[in-house]
Amino acid sequence: MRSARWSATFVALLLVVAACGGNGSDATGADQDGEGFSGYRRTPAPSVAEVGVPVLPHPEPVPLTAAPGHLRIVYFGYTSCPDVCPTTMSDLRRALFDMDDEDAARVDVMMITIDPDRDVPEKLDAYVTTFFDEGESVRIEDDPALAEVAEVFGARYAVTPVEGGEPEVSHSGDLYAVDDRGDIVMQWPFGITNEDLRKDLEQLLADTDAGTPTQENRSTT
Repeated sequence: MRSARWSATFVALLLVVAACGGNGSDATGADQDGEGFSGYRRTPAPSVAEVGVPVLPHPEPVPLTAAPGHLRIVYFGYTSCPDVCPTTMSDLRRALFDMDDEDAARVDVMMITIDPDRDVPEKLDAYVTTFFDEGESVRIEDDPALAEVAEVFGARYAVTPVEGGEPEVSHSGDLYAVDDRGDIVMQWPFGITNEDLRKDLEQLLADTDAGTPTQENRSTT
């Protein structure tokens, strides 16, 4: 069930990336879709079909491939982020709220923390479920393993310890859509409006229902 508690206005502030220390979208190899989408595709589409991550509270890896007929939206962030993460989560929540209930139920949200030292399981799970009742929380304690997963998506982050203070954290703010084949079929940079996000999600779900080939296949046939 999705929460019905919403603020009246969601403001996408493009400049808050700097406030969080982020470096914006990593658009290397990504092009804005030419078929009416506001998001971006990478060609060829990266595959995460063989990648598994530990979804709280269970330590066993869960495949990143979406359930049949679903999309999994993956976000790399952290709970202490002052602006980019809560803005992105709020915009995504609003987009899902504005969708048909049956369509929204086919979009699963996963947040992978880039700050596992501070994002203990209880804190991370409480944060994610504040935005999405059924949201999935991923905490990868092994630094090389976390970096490897982020690299597949093209996500960028850095956590720099500060003596006597809180660490300095920077990260890209993209959202990634994974389909039921395990392909990253679209990504959206920070600042995408909830309305554009909603339209893209609805079209991606419609393409899934219609069995529309991926962009990679369309470009070669």
